[in-house]
Amino acid sequence: AARANAPSALTSLPQLAPDIDVTEAAWAGVPTFPAPMWTSYALTDALYWGRDNQATNRALVVTEGDFDPVVKAQDLQFPWSAGVRAFYGQRAPDRGGWELGYFGVYGQAARLFVTPPTDQFLQEPDPLGGESNLEGESATLRYTSVINSAELNLFSTSTEWRNHTASWLTVDWLAGFRYVGVEEQASITIDCCNPDGDKRPVPYGVATRNNLFGAQVGNRSRWTWRNWAFEGWAKAGLFGNAQEQIQRPLFDYDGEPYRQGLSSTAGAVSFVGDINTTVVYRLTDVWGIRAGDNLIWIDGLALAPNQFDFEVGNNAGRQLVSGGGSFMQGASLGLEARW
Repeated sequence: AARANAPSALTSLPQLAPDIDVTEAAWAGVPTFPAPMWTSYALTDALYWGRDNQATNRALVVTEGDFDPVVKAQDLQFPWSAGVRAFYGQRAPDRGGWELGYFGVYGQAARLFVTPPTDQFLQEPDPLGGESNLEGESATLRYTSVINSAELNLFSTSTEWRNHTASWLTVDWLAGFRYVGVEEQASITIDCCNPDGDKRPVPYGVATRNNLFGAQVGNRSRWTWRNWAFEGWAKAGLFGNAQEQIQRPLFDYDGEPYRQGLSSTAGAVSFVGDINTTVVYRLTDVWGIRAGDNLIWIDGLALAPNQFDFEVGNNAGRQLVSGGGSFMQGASLGLEARW
């Protein structure tokens, strides 16, 4: 009877609220959805990038007689070009992982067609221009480039709940090996007259190869909400650059050989910086759509327009000119899978 009349201990406990406000729970440090614990990922992006060529601002085509510049090397700039990027990686959550990555930008091409001012002619700068292509009536300049990059990275990773953004933050500190290849071609074609008065094209072509090998370090951070994610990375490295410049055989306005084909090689130190910001919307538990902005700077390149050599003599065409740069910026759109 005494036990029956004693008050129950349960009646003295505070009653739990039937509903918990999600915002209050998040600010109290209680995650409102599970941590991203995927162990494999793959992504592919279509790239649409512009490029600023930092070539030596020297004259490539001048007027005959007064030698006023008509076209300079900096005038050869590319319009927007397409490319592709892909990554595949595996990770142990809150430990580390590895990844393979590639990007390529293709179809970078510039073309300029110029005619001289009234009552004047065109030529290449002296002394070469005065000997091989006097009295030019027009000039056509072409410039093409292809860039390929491959990388292997190892990284340590951690994931934590962030109260102030109500999101999971995944941070990767990475270090790895990267290769970047830049191959270019450029040409100047002067339409001029031989002594008989016939119009005849006089072409001058050059090409370059840049093979960059080196180490890079960087950081990648990803904030994950329920259906959204925001990701950004910054990577930078110093690279050894095996460079080559190639001079095509050169002919004068009579079609006679003027200079044989030549080439030379050199080594340089180059820098590569890579920055990306991307917004991701999850379509399913695995698939998401990506849209981002990208910045890539490559310094210490042998750009093709810098290799035109208008000197004459035994050393003409044998010098490799390095120190150029390329700044690329543009959009990316693609898909990712995480499982």
